[in-house]
Amino acid sequence: MQENHFNSILVVGHNPQVKDFAKMMSGGSVSMIPSLGVVAINFDIEDWNEIEDAQGEIEFFIYPKQFKYYMPQQIRTALKLG
Repeated sequence: MQENHFNSILVVGHNPQVKDFAKMMSGGSVSMIPSLGVVAINFDIEDWNEIEDAQGEIEFFIYPKQFKYYMPQQIRTALKLG
């Protein structure tokens, strides 16, 4: 798995595998992930070997169409929009 001195990993891929993986690791709370969607899942573990299916909790789920209606201030600042 992962070395314990790292506290996060990034998994990149295509659907339906990414959606299925996120759904499995979060206990089924992800029904779809659109293109360029990002899901962050937290695990309350001390060692990477402790990860088990459905143990994670979704920290956030964002996708591009959300920014049509709302754009976080950090992104607005980075894009110099205000």
